[in-house]
Order: sequence, then structure tokens, then C-alpha cells
Amino acid sequence: MSVTRSMSLDEALAKLYEHIDQNFDGYLDEIKRLVRQPSVAAQNWGVQEAATMVRDMIRDLGSQDARLVEYESGSPVVYGRLDSEDPDAGTLIVYCLYDVQPPEPLEEWNVEPFSADIVDVEGYGPCVVGRGITNSKGPLVNFFSAVKSMQAVLGYTPINLIFVIEGEEEVGSQNLKKFVPEHADELRVADGVYLPGLRQDENGKPKVLLGNKGIAYFELEIKGGDWGGPRSVDIHGMNGAWIDNPVWRLVHALSTLRTPDGKVLVKGFYDDVLPPGDTDRQLLDRLLTTFDTQMFAERADVARFTDGLEGRALMEKFLFTPSFNIDGIYGGYTGPGQKTIVPYRVRVKIDVRMVPNMNGDKIIQSVLDHLAEHGYPEVSVTFSEVTPFSKSDPDSDLARAAVVAMDKAGHTNGEIWPIYPGSGPAYLFTNEYLNVPFIAYGLGHGGLIHAPNEYAVVEGLKDNIKSVCATFVEYLRIGDEKKGNN
Repeated sequence: MSVTRSMSLDEALAKLYEHIDQNFDGYLDEIKRLVRQPSVAAQNWGVQEAATMVRDMIRDLGSQDARLVEYESGSPVVYGRLDSEDPDAGTLIVYCLYDVQPPEPLEEWNVEPFSADIVDVEGYGPCVVGRGITNSKGPLVNFFSAVKSMQAVLGYTPINLIFVIEGEEEVGSQNLKKFVPEHADELRVADGVYLPGLRQDENGKPKVLLGNKGIAYFELEIKGGDWGGPRSVDIHGMNGAWIDNPVWRLVHALSTLRTPDGKVLVKGFYDDVLPPGDTDRQLLDRLLTTFDTQMFAERADVARFTDGLEGRALMEKFLFTPSFNIDGIYGGYTGPGQKTIVPYRVRVKIDVRMVPNMNGDKIIQSVLDHLAEHGYPEVSVTFSEVTPFSKSDPDSDLARAAVVAMDKAGHTNGEIWPIYPGSGPAYLFTNEYLNVPFIAYGLGHGGLIHAPNEYAVVEGLKDNIKSVCATFVEYLRIGDEKKGNN
């Protein structure tokens, strides 16, 4: 027997907003409490304590089985269920993270990095400043606060929730990659995955993310060997007249991979690229009216885009084509003053942003095959990490709910990204293990997420809680429509 609602969904949403306004000071204190607990996975600093805090927050919602899933190394995954009293309720996974980036350089912070002080930030007014406030402790605690508000106003939890909160997103999600396959049978009951976040830009324009590009990140090395060059130590620069230099060798090798206008010359690189479909193009039409490329250019301080592209051609390239990027080259002497050497090795870091249906391992092998065919068989891979792409159905109930909630909040100019050029672990949920939609949405603005003085606008944090409730109300409304309920 389903739980009987004592009010309409519109009435419920109005009361939810009122409840959030009345209780926001307490909700804000909970955010500050978690931000003040360091949880830097890269430095193994405070991770266990933060995971325990998150577990206890989930238990406070009424979860009977919230727990830490531990592994031999790395951060635990916080896992738990919160079952609805409604036997007909749908089920959603709530994915988020409790780890944060290192706070360095410390001298550039205006407050202590984990103080969660409220500071007036020019252009935004009162903001919470602290590492992790936007990425992503603020949105995580806000989700818990939204559930508390729904329980208080509705009298019950309207949706079954499965919490999957990881502590290694900033360092590659290694344990999450184990957790999802191991718990796939338990997770497969979900209809979708919701990632809370502060997704309004500096002009107040929000976005709904329906997917993201993948990334093949790898490091190539050339050392001296049978081809020439010193094999084990740097030698005096005067020897450049009769001994080959690995740095020059790498420069020439890299020049075979890509044309000056950006076309990748590796055989088969584009073979698996899936062109955008009709729905992708429809979403692109809306994005063309909402995304300000000039604002981005000013923010990034660039004079022009590649090939001088603009409009639809520019956005299609950004969203639906892969990129081949050099992140850095290092070898030899790069310090102050003079030091003349022929270095014995050089390395280059590369990231390839992949669109559907590209395979990262295949790409890396193709790069090595290409270099060998062009006379550089000595190039080796010293490190690689592959994160596949993710893509979700925009007609899924959760995606529709997020878009309707955004529009009804007065943001009909909000952006809907069919695929976002960034990368993350969403593929673990959308691909082979679960095959469910993964949606990222939430109102509120924050910034400097990997930099000193990371901030979140206080009023935006309140709006963020409301946007979670609005999304879930629209999700319930879609479910009612499917059942024929009024």
C-alpha cells in the first residue's frame, strides 16, 4: 500500500522551501563542520575521519546499514541505503565525494584553508571559503539537508536512496572502480544516479550535465639507447656535436602525431568516434543559445579559438570531437642560470579526451605503433590511466526532472550538456556494470575549486538545497504521470 500524500506536489515544494529557509542556519553549520575536517586523499590526511563523519550523517537520516567499505589501501567508500516507506517508490543512487584537493600553496589563502569562514567575496557577497566547500562537501551535506527537509515536510522519505560516497575522486577513484563491480547486484535496482553540485556560473546560469568525455592519460619516455644518446647519465653539452639528444628525438617523434591545425595522424584514431545523434543536435541547438563562448575566452584569457571557429562549428568540435593534448614535457636542466648537458632521458605527459565510442587502451597502443612505424620504437609508456566516456539518456525520468526543475526555477536559459568535455567516474554507473543514467545538477555558485580561496556563495548554498528538493518533486511528478495519478 502506497503512502498517501497529505498535499499536492506543488504545495509540498512550497512548504519545503519554507522549511529550508527556516532551518538553513543549522544546515549551514553542518556544511562548515565537514569542511573543517581535512580529507586530502593525495596526502592521506584526515580521510578516515571524514568518511566516518559522512557515514554518521547518513545514519542520522535513518539509514540502518550505512557503513565504510574498506580496501587494503586508499580511502573507504561510504555506502548505505535509506528505504522509503512507500513500497512503490523508485530508487536512485546518490553519488558524491568527500575527498578534496591539497590546499597548497598555503600562503595564497586569505583564510585558513579548512576554517570554513564566511567572507565577503567581491561580486558575490557573503561566501563560505574553504577547501572542499564547492567540490564537493557543500553539495554533499546539502543533499542530506534536502532529505531531512523532505522527511520533515512530507513525513516520510519519498524515494529509496542508495548512497555511494567515495574518498578518491581527486586521485583517480581507484577503490570506486572495485566497489561498483563488487556491488553491482545491489546497485542495479536503481533507476538513475544523481550527483549534487553547485552548477551556476558567475552570471547565475545553471547547467544540467548528461555525460562527459573520457580521458586516456599517459606518459611517454625516450631514453638513450641503441638509437644513440646517453643511456644512464646526463653528459656535458659539448657532446651534442657527436651524440644524439633524447629531447630532440622526442620533439621529432611528437611532430609525427599531429598536424599544426590539430588533426591527429595516428592510424585509426578517429575510427570509433560516434557522430552526434539527433537528440545531441537538438540539445546543441539549445546550448548554442545559452553558452557564452566569448565569456569563456575572456575567463581563460585566450585571444582566439582553434582554427578561428565560432558558433555551431566551434561547439560541435568542443563537445563531439576528441582532442590530443600535451600537458607537459620535462627532461634535462630547467633551473635558473646555465647548465649545458645532453640529458639521457625525456618524458611527455599526454591526455586524449575521448568521445563515444573510443577506447583508451586501444588509443595508447595505436600511438606506440605509430611511433614505431615512424622510426621511434624506443618510445615507452611509463604511466597510463584510462577513464571511459559517459553518456546518459536525456529522456530518462531523472534527466527530465532536473531540466524541468531548472526551468521552473526561472532558469529557462540554463544549459543542458549532452556530453561535457571534462572527465570523471560516471562511466562506472552508465556503462557495462549498471547501465543507468547519471545526472549532475544543482543551483548555487562556487568557484576556485582547485585553487586557494575556494568559495561558495551562502545564498547559493540555500538555493542548492531547494534545487535538490525541486528535482525530486519533479521526479515524483513524472512517476505519478506514468502511473496515471493526479
